[in-house]
Amino acid sequence: MSNPPGFRFCGGCGGALAAPAPAPAAVAQAPAPARPVTPVAPARPVGRGRARLTLIRIDGSEGGAIDIEAGPVVFGRSYGSPFDGDFYLSPRHCAFTVLPDGLVIDDITGANGVYRKLEGRMELQHGDTFRVGQELLFYEDLPEPAPLDDGTERMGSPNPGYWGRVSVILEGGIASEAFPIEGEEFTIGRERGDLTFPLDGYVSSSHCRIFGDDNGIFLEDRGSSNGTYVRLRPGVTVPYGALILAGQQLFRVDRA
Repeated sequence: MSNPPGFRFCGGCGGALAAPAPAPAAVAQAPAPARPVTPVAPARPVGRGRARLTLIRIDGSEGGAIDIEAGPVVFGRSYGSPFDGDFYLSPRHCAFTVLPDGLVIDDITGANGVYRKLEGRMELQHGDTFRVGQELLFYEDLPEPAPLDDGTERMGSPNPGYWGRVSVILEGGIASEAFPIEGEEFTIGRERGDLTFPLDGYVSSSHCRIFGDDNGIFLEDRGSSNGTYVRLRPGVTVPYGALILAGQQLFRVDRA
């Protein structure tokens, strides 16, 4: 998978990315013997302070807490009850590192990820995954076609003006239907929208929308009952007070 420059972890599998150290310069007339290249470990945040993950039950009540000191602290199905019965959690699912302004959450396995509840709107990037009710969706940019470096143009149907695409992800991570985005916005809901999920009771009638303007492409929740959740990108700090979803477990990030 191709990852943007500067990413510390792969956006597909979650593995740590490492860059090889520069090779030693050759000495004129007396080349130095080849030496093994040692990968440079990606920089990791240093945990400071304490934080707390407060479990939020389906009815909105609090159901206990997990205290985190410094970190990284590994969390997953192997943590024990009540999380050992959630098979959307990997045994070692993610790692929490405490920073002064929140938590850095590293996805260990890359299987199901960790999601943050959207507050209002956020800029959507190519490759972002988000959850609407029980539905998993994947966003891609559709940029203007450009010829190859040698001037060759790729064959394909003419683009009528699509600038993005949303794919529905089935169980097992398989993409099924794909919906191109044309016009000013793309709406998602249970009863109304360009993409509807009439059988998902967790999706609101008009749930969220994707739109673009001169400042970028944005995902916006439209006051849905159960919220819209966006998969965390590597290295992003989740601020205190935010809600995160790991497996089927909903937590609030609090100061301890």
